[in-house]
Amino acid sequence: MVTGNRSFYLFIGIFMLLIGILINGSHMFSGKFPDALMVVALSIMAFSLAYLEPHFAAKDERAQKIRERATYISYFWGVIFAIILMLIFNPLSPLNVSAFQVLSLFIALYISVVFLNMVYYAKKY
Repeated sequence: MVTGNRSFYLFIGIFMLLIGILINGSHMFSGKFPDALMVVALSIMAFSLAYLEPHFAAKDERAQKIRERATYISYFWGVIFAIILMLIFNPLSPLNVSAFQVLSLFIALYISVVFLNMVYYAKKY
């Protein structure tokens, strides 16, 4: 059962990464803001879950500690991302992006950081 979930997460991750590269690549080559950042973030999440699945299969104190610590540290990363995005995309900035694009960038970064922090703390503990 463990390898079945892992292979499913890997399949979903590869599929979503290919779709994300295709959609974002076509937007970037045409000079537009990449609209499918969320797909890339979800593929990072799927790859992270494929790695974390054996660690989280046993519902023990270690798995709970990994989740708690990663979520706690990700809050600070989210604040840092918000400050950086506010500094870069302020009203006086020459960069012209919509609020939806800034929010999608923020959410994609935050989703990626939460799960990459879980991978980091799974290796650390």
